[in-house]
Amino acid sequence: MRQIGEVELGLIPAIVGVLRRLSIQDAIRAEEAGADVIELRIDLLEARERKIAEIREFIEQQKLPVIVTNRRREEGGSFWGTEEERIVMLSRIIETTQVNAVDIEFLSHNGEKNELIDTANSRHIPVISSFHDFNGMPRHDDILDLVEGMYDEGGSVAKIAVMPKSLNDTLFLLKLTQEVSAAGKLLVCIGMGSVGRHVRVIAPLYGSVLTYGFVEGEEGVAPGQFSVKELRYMLDMLGQERTR
Repeated sequence: MRQIGEVELGLIPAIVGVLRRLSIQDAIRAEEAGADVIELRIDLLEARERKIAEIREFIEQQKLPVIVTNRRREEGGSFWGTEEERIVMLSRIIETTQVNAVDIEFLSHNGEKNELIDTANSRHIPVISSFHDFNGMPRHDDILDLVEGMYDEGGSVAKIAVMPKSLNDTLFLLKLTQEVSAAGKLLVCIGMGSVGRHVRVIAPLYGSVLTYGFVEGEEGVAPGQFSVKELRYMLDMLGQERTR
């Protein structure tokens, strides 16, 4: 599965606008700023918005393709329940709503995670298998193992978001992105923090298929994140035209 909705992955980088509430206006602003896809962060929703019916209604009103994410606390998320409840909620959403992709952490509990992946695959929903390290960056060999494991377990897209400590780290990420892309696989590579921030814009030139930004006027959900508007401007300046 190489598409999220009508957005074909692997040709030109797609910008993902991250939404932290069920706001139609935020979704419209994301599209107007240049987003190709939106990501709904279930874990960041207010208590009154945490109902499957309301989430389903919101998703069904969207013009842009939707990725649903329910980030675990260990990787920068804010989900309020147990690990089982977190993944079960994602499963219920993709079972009852026509979402376009689902993000699940590679290091999630295998039982519920594997069931979610099976459900997504049976419904032809791309799985973004993700790993986030907000404190640093694993050894290079460990990152290679993570990426390989993501594809082996059924991920359509492997996503690595780490905090590089040196330019050598960022060079490794760019080289990894280019090599994985050249092999015909889909990878998202994100550098966080001040050292890695430029990777959010440069990695797409090496084959990273998605880059994430916040909606103008809101706050970023990760260190060093640009707004959708900033990403659109910079990618346009670098000759990366819109996918839609």
